[in-house]
Amino acid sequence: MYKMIFGAKRKPGMSREEFGAYWLGPHAEKARKVPGIARYVINLAPDLSGSGREMPYDGFAEAWFANEEDMRSSNRSPELKAVLADEPNLFDLSTRFSLIVQENVIISG
Repeated sequence: MYKMIFGAKRKPGMSREEFGAYWLGPHAEKARKVPGIARYVINLAPDLSGSGREMPYDGFAEAWFANEEDMRSSNRSPELKAVLADEPNLFDLSTRFSLIVQENVIISG
């Protein structure tokens, strides 16, 4: 199992609420169409302190692929190009990162 992990801060001027609503709504709908993704999870970083303190990142996403070929063909798809073209509506691109990892489950369930 391969997984891509993405992280980013919301674009300047966007509230946490707007960020979450856009990522879970219009942006997720585009991501839902990308072929080869076995699972997609969006992790939003809540302000648990209630202080409004800015954090280095506002969220992370995980996209799972059954194998390397699914991951590579997904990367070449027009659907992924649509997701990437939408990123300026959501992220401060200077903070965006992605990492490919090979998942090793230690505890499940």
